[in-house]
Amino acid sequence: MSDRIWVPPTEWERGVQEIEPTTRTRQLEDGRVMSESRLTLSPEWMDELWKGYRCAACLEQQIEAFPEVCRAPWCSYPIKAEQTRQMQIDFVGQQPNPMTGFSLERELEHLERVRHEKKPLMTVPKKIT
Repeated sequence: MSDRIWVPPTEWERGVQEIEPTTRTRQLEDGRVMSESRLTLSPEWMDELWKGYRCAACLEQQIEAFPEVCRAPWCSYPIKAEQTRQMQIDFVGQQPNPMTGFSLERELEHLERVRHEKKPLMTVPKKIT
């Protein structure tokens, strides 16, 4: 039997489920090159990232959606100006469906039914001489 006392997981341990090293790097504004890791985040944290309530650079939770900069004193990432664009780059093809519950195909079919205008294949001249 272990002598260790169980300690509930921290917010970070609940949010970051896995960390894998990669060969990917990112150049910071001051010229430094930062190595990146591949993080597997909880669905709750991913939702907060897309909605602007969590910083994409340091993962610090924000008080309001898409503030000008991250509230963490060590970060100051420009969330409002950069986060959505950076998330689209980092998570290509993984953006959440803006209309949860409706597939894109269903929406396209609906729009085609509602907005479709029948056009004749040929026009008959008004005056035949």
